[in-house]
Amino acid sequence: MFIEIPPSGPATLEDVDNFKAFKVVAAGAAPAAFAEIGRLDGDHVWVSTAWLKANGRSDDASWLAGLDKMLSYAKGAGWLDDSGGVRAHIERAP
Repeated sequence: MFIEIPPSGPATLEDVDNFKAFKVVAAGAAPAAFAEIGRLDGDHVWVSTAWLKANGRSDDASWLAGLDKMLSYAKGAGWLDDSGGVRAHIERAP
């Protein structure tokens, strides 16, 4: 799954059923644009898990189970912080 941040407009969660990949794709987004999804940290964003649930399929138990499994893996890798953020690399789109 990935989060797309366009030059204008809100961030969207894409490829929501792919729990094997996670990134943020930003096309000319200003640093303030990342505040909607989490906390900017250099070339990464700590994405709020609450934002993921709100913008994913939170009414689908199997989707939530897949997300929980992804977050559990992230925690084991050190990519989950104490405030409920999951680390995502920023891919700068042209």
